[in-house]
This record gives sequence, structure tokens and C-alpha cells, in this order.
Amino acid sequence: MAFDVSDALNSVDCIDELMPGTALLNDQYRVTRFLASGGFGITYVAKDALDRDIALKECFVEAFCKRSQARVVTRSEHHRALLQRALGDFRQEARVLARMSHPNIVRIRQYFEENDTAYMALDFVHGHDLFEIIDEKRMFLTMGQVVDMARKLLSAVATVHANGYVHCDISPDNISVTRMGEPVLLDFGSARPLVDGMAPRHSEFTCVKDGYSPHELYETAGACGAYSDIYALAATLYYVITGRVPVDSSTRLRTILNDKPDPLKPLAGSVAGYPRAFLASIDRALSVEPSARFQSVEAWMQAMDGVEAGEAGVPQPTHPATPLRCLANRDRGAADRTVVLMRRATPQAASRQAI
Repeated sequence: MAFDVSDALNSVDCIDELMPGTALLNDQYRVTRFLASGGFGITYVAKDALDRDIALKECFVEAFCKRSQARVVTRSEHHRALLQRALGDFRQEARVLARMSHPNIVRIRQYFEENDTAYMALDFVHGHDLFEIIDEKRMFLTMGQVVDMARKLLSAVATVHANGYVHCDISPDNISVTRMGEPVLLDFGSARPLVDGMAPRHSEFTCVKDGYSPHELYETAGACGAYSDIYALAATLYYVITGRVPVDSSTRLRTILNDKPDPLKPLAGSVAGYPRAFLASIDRALSVEPSARFQSVEAWMQAMDGVEAGEAGVPQPTHPATPLRCLANRDRGAADRTVVLMRRATPQAASRQAI
């Protein structure tokens, strides 16, 4: 599933993208137009053998890939190993999606390899992502629609976690809303497996988005878990409700450690028209310290309904809570990473690809 941005297609400078009319998989798919691009891949609208629209995602890491006719090649011999690792991650993303079965999670139809790269065929629907809806006012969302959307997305994220993964890239641009108002979670390229409630840090590629990524995703050896997706979804809901990108988690952490108030203004008590328990649950999910957030989607949903049942019976991470000052000290080496700006159609949040 993907969202339709055909209004902006005439302004796209197609340099890296496959040209319309390109046939793939023995003419089973034919590219009709470019749809979107990012640091890890390019997405097209294509027709399948039954003349249906599908979203076709191609593994193409712009930091070290280029196009030689239809083939994908590396910019130098040094990058060959990086491309092979990227293809392995892409294949893993397809496997993760194949395990998910939920009406609010994008559905994969097929995975195949061609042109020295790999492709995924995904469901396609017309709609807009949450950045377009809020920033460009493509749709008007009532309070009831936002609350309903939050519940559906929480259910989708719970399915991801139940299947043993964390998404690690929940943000407004990765949630498409159909014309019927159904939210759909997209882009599992950063998903990581959960082992005993914890997820390993990616050693080669990672993506952070200022305003939406929790602090632990910025760290070289950050400990991620279900609580990481919980922060990102809460930040996304904050943006939907207020129309403002939340203060990024690293800035919040530095401010708090300097004994100053958290610069992120809480929703509860400052936003009218929403149930207080709903807003307060988002505020808690946005806690800078991972241990202060909900440790499971189920616990968040209880709090959203005003249920103070605690989190008994919910699996907890096996590591002890990490104090904020330890997080800050561990983050001092994060600046050693090589950071490349990702291409994106919306400027509200800076997406960064670390290699």
C-alpha cells in the first residue's frame, strides 16, 4: 500500500529512477510512474499482469548506488559489500512484512530480484500520508477520527511486536491514510527482531528522524524495544493533534540534564476537545527516559481508556532501567557516525541515514 502523490510528479527530476514503461519479472510488472524515494529505496506505481495498480519498491541506496540503464550498480568497488548488506536488509524487510497480517499494516504481494537489485510488490491505495494531511490540509480529521486512528495504529504496532519485531521508523510520512480514513503503517526497512524484549542495534544502516525518533535510536549502542515504537507513535499523534513537530528527543534530554524544564509542552491540560486520559497517555508515551514510558502497547491502551491496572503480566525488558545521565554519557560517541541527509518530499523532519 502506498499513497498517491501524482500531483507533484511533473516536478520530479528522474535521474536514479526507472523510466515509465520499464518491464520487470518477465513483463509481470510494468512501471507507470515514480512515486517516492528515500535513502534506502525508490517506490513506483506499476501495473501487474491483471492491469491492477501496485506499489513497487526497489532497493536503491542513493548514498552509494547509481543507475546503469535499468541495472543498479555501486559508485565504487568499495561500496559493493555495502550494497550486498543493503540487499540482505531489504530481503529481511520483505520477510518481516510477509509475517504481518493486519488491516492497518501494508501487505506484501511478492519479492523478486532483478537488475542486480531487489523489489517488493505491495498493495497500493489512493490516499495521503499524515504529513500531507496535516501540513497541506489534504483532509480534516475530527477528534473522534484521531482517537479511532490511534487505536487502530496501536493494534497494528501490537501485531508487529507480537510477531517479534520493532518497527523503529514510525513517523507521519510512514503512515498512509486511505480515502475511507483507514491508517496503514508502511516501510519496515528499519525493523529489528526482538529477543527477550530487546532489539539489537543495526551495525550498518539506521534511520533517525528528528522529532519522532526516541533518544535511544540516536545512540551507537542504544537499547531498543517496544517502548521505542511507543515513543515514535506518540510523537506522531502529537503532530497530528497539534500540527507541530515535537521537540526532538536529544534536545529534550540535554535540556533536562541541565536542570531545565522539558521543552516539550504536555498535551494534557493544554489541548481542548480530547479526553484527558487520551492526552495524558500520549504524554507518558513521550517520556524521554525509556523506563518511564509504557512498556507495551496493551498498557498504553489501558491508560488511554483511563484504566489504572498497571502492567502486571506484561513482559518487561531484561535490562535494568537506564538513568538519563547514563544515556547522555553514552551518546557522546554518536557524533562519530557518518550522516547523510535522505531525500524526502516533506521538510518538517530531517531524516538521516547513518552508515
